Amino acid sequence: MTAEQLRDSLLALTGELNPEMGGPGVFPEINWEVALQPRHIMGSVAPAYQPMPLPRQRNRRTLYAFRYRTLSDPMLEVFNRPGSESSCERRDETTVTPQAFALFNGQFTHDRALALAHDIIQNTKTQEDAVQNAFLQVVLRKPESSELQLALKHVQQMQSYHEQHPPQKIPLPREVKREMIEELTGESFSWTEKLDLSENYVQDLKPWDVDAATRALAELCLVLMNSNEFIYLR
Repeated sequence: MTAEQLRDSLLALTGELNPEMGGPGVFPEINWEVALQPRHIMGSVAPAYQPMPLPRQRNRRTLYAFRYRTLSDPMLEVFNRPGSESSCERRDETTVTPQAFALFNGQFTHDRALALAHDIIQNTKTQEDAVQNAFLQVVLRKPESSELQLALKHVQQMQSYHEQHPPQKIPLPREVKREMIEELTGESFSWTEKLDLSENYVQDLKPWDVDAATRALAELCLVLMNSNEFIYLR
């Protein structure tokens, strides 16, 4: 799958994709460290990137995502999305280690796995049913007997772990400190940029919003989302 197809497929899998067509560009959520980094333009600094406040606004198809020349979504970039700073006759096709890191460790994939696990937990009665449902939704088949036993064991171990290690809530950033050096005098100066997204921003589902059973199932969903069956055959 291309970078855009991968992002859209994960959102569609969890039922979060907004299929609305047309309209102006949207601002999806990207890695916060990248979003808040300084972007120098015309001798000054651009405002911090701020995603749109509501999930239905952010989770449009990647085709509609607004693009800055000086700011790329690292997840899409690692999956060979062409840069906007130069023309591209044909995009590269690579299979490299950072892609595995982005899928397995990236916040976007973790959020999708948690959303899928939450939906499955709400619609199943037993842990075995939940595991089978996860396989059906992600790789479109039931698990084999050996896979089911391994998956159940993994989910049970993860549930025990998460019961003993509850997650700490991470607040949204409310401001970012900027520093620059004056071009003519060489003097440094700083200022604080206030972020308005904290006022009405609706976050995606986070680990502290759900119980240990949901977080444990999300671990399995994350593994399945990283499988060759999903990436290449889905």
